[in-house]
Amino acid sequence: MILYQFYGFYMDIVSLKEYFQAQKNEVEKQFSTLLSFKTVSADPNMHSEMISCAKWLKKQLQALGGHVEFWESKGPPVVFAAFTSSKKQAPTLLLYAHYDVQPVDPIEEWTSDPFTARKEGDTFFSRGASDDKGHIIYTLLTLKNLTESGLPCHIKIVFEGEEEIASGALTEFCQSKQEELRADYAMVLDLGMRVRDVPVIPMGTRGIAGLHIEVQGPNQDLHSGSHGGAAHNPLIALAHMLAALHDREGRVCVPGFYDDVSELTLEERNDFDLTYDETAWERIFGQKPTGGENKYPLGQRISIRPTLEINGICGGYTGPGIKTIIPKKANAIISCRLVPNQDPIKTANQVKNFLQNQAPEGITARIKILEGMGRAFRAKSASKLFRAIDHAMQAVWNVKPKKILEGGSVPILPLLHEACQGDLIGWGMGLSSDRIHSPDEHFDLRRMEQGFLILTLSIAFLNQSE
Repeated sequence: MILYQFYGFYMDIVSLKEYFQAQKNEVEKQFSTLLSFKTVSADPNMHSEMISCAKWLKKQLQALGGHVEFWESKGPPVVFAAFTSSKKQAPTLLLYAHYDVQPVDPIEEWTSDPFTARKEGDTFFSRGASDDKGHIIYTLLTLKNLTESGLPCHIKIVFEGEEEIASGALTEFCQSKQEELRADYAMVLDLGMRVRDVPVIPMGTRGIAGLHIEVQGPNQDLHSGSHGGAAHNPLIALAHMLAALHDREGRVCVPGFYDDVSELTLEERNDFDLTYDETAWERIFGQKPTGGENKYPLGQRISIRPTLEINGICGGYTGPGIKTIIPKKANAIISCRLVPNQDPIKTANQVKNFLQNQAPEGITARIKILEGMGRAFRAKSASKLFRAIDHAMQAVWNVKPKKILEGGSVPILPLLHEACQGDLIGWGMGLSSDRIHSPDEHFDLRRMEQGFLILTLSIAFLNQSE
């Protein structure tokens, strides 16, 4: 049995597992309640649901003895809580997660109501189960365990309600609330693992920039018989414009797009696990992983290379039967995932200028750079925070976790890092197979338990002397 000294007494993984099992019914009840709030931050009609959820979170944190505040904004509040250890010289740890979720569309593809938790075995199906409400629940359980035992360090909590729509309010609070956010260490609990039971520590995320494109042709929809051959079809124009963004090898054709991209050194390549099982990817998602720059292996394409993706196209008629028109306009959304040294604003303008130049005569292109841009982030492995998480994961899985670079983006992450002025690492228990942002999103109690174990043990390790 592995024992870890923890603020004046010893605890072991067995006792922590027993604690989880003893709390399991309450955990399930809390999880179901949290999942029932329709916290779609992109939908203004859900504002009252957002407020109700924030109030519920405030109540849970207050019940654990935290000093809780609402940081008010035009949208849902940031829920901030502070828990003080009796050990005055103890370090301070900041924990972040978000309570807002993605829209549920397409609703017809859900097996059950997306805001009524459906439990199959130990798995909960609901919007937000994995992104990010499951992480909130094991954070609350960790706080419950630690406050009952005696806090080993000071803990600050940030639960925000706008992560899915660019973290507008928290971005501002990172400037105006720096004193409240200051911490020796910070964990962003909004990331995950590649496959089940293979522990990883994400040492970085990609940045992001987004654009909206609207192309306008005639001033009205036109009869495709009477005007076909005269009007330049906006959908055809948009298709040509978007097709020009990549060559046949998957490389982005925007001038300057790769100018600030630097290759990893040999030492960095050896430090990170850049592999990914292509067969497993195809098995999970039903498609061969043939996207991106062909000359790079899959593990590198989804982590250390920048990308440009078309997220959606709309225009014209797509209903039943046929409506023979030349539509007056068409739209598309683009997102770019960026690597260190790439500036989101610079990159977005490069893409905007390129697309503007691709618009054919007779077509007006209106291109808007979207909010929510963020830079790529890299954590430090030479830090006590990394060692704490590393030791905790080894204790839970009995194997050393791999260091990876996450392909996704958490735009608030570098801003929180700057605000807290301490070491920051993001991790979590989500899986790529959790159907995050898709119908039938899910999260299971086994990973809920593992998240609780890792978070509790890593906090214990943080309080240990070197």
